[in-house]
Amino acid sequence: MTESAPSRSVDEATLRYLGRAFGRRDEVSQTSLFPTNKPERLAVTLDAEYHPELVGVVSLELRAYTNGDFHVSYHERRAGDRRQCRWDRHDQPHNTRDHFHPLPDADTTAAVDRSYATDLTRVIEGAVLPWVDERVGALWESDGR
Repeated sequence: MTESAPSRSVDEATLRYLGRAFGRRDEVSQTSLFPTNKPERLAVTLDAEYHPELVGVVSLELRAYTNGDFHVSYHERRAGDRRQCRWDRHDQPHNTRDHFHPLPDADTTAAVDRSYATDLTRVIEGAVLPWVDERVGALWESDGR
């Protein structure tokens, strides 16, 4: 008998909690929990006034699983250009279980090992949001403001 990979169940409670938490933040214009085109995710769109005009859309997508795995993606779009990075916790051959895929394209070959808090909400507070704030600040600086 062949042993199959352990199944992952979506951690709906965590995603619902994070959806409410993001919904209370001033810089967030929209949250969408389990959108039809991405049913395992929480999609978060930042308010356009939070970043310079040269950047069209800044968003986050969060996936959380009951086994502790997660993926948090940052997406930045401007005319003709897309950038992304990702914070991950999952088993795979290229890095440790906790790792980060940096800008500009979240490429696997550029991933770096990280050590994240056990709870995804702490990862958001301690790693993701500070990084997003620094990134948005850098975008404003590069825009000459």
